[in-house]
Amino acid sequence: MNLKDVLDMGDYGVYVWSCYGLTFAVLVLNLWLGKRSLAEQVLNARRRLKMSESISPESPSS
Repeated sequence: MNLKDVLDMGDYGVYVWSCYGLTFAVLVLNLWLGKRSLAEQVLNARRRLKMSESISPESPSS
């Protein structure tokens, strides 16, 4: 048994390896989009915090 036979997987290698490749691509895309979304949310939170700090609240009159 050689490497070609293992990779061929009984003539189903094309289908099996393409499924592995597609699954790997989806996982990488999922990680990348998650990191991008997190970075956007952190940036938005920092902007909101900066805006709320720059607006001085009126002090209640006592």
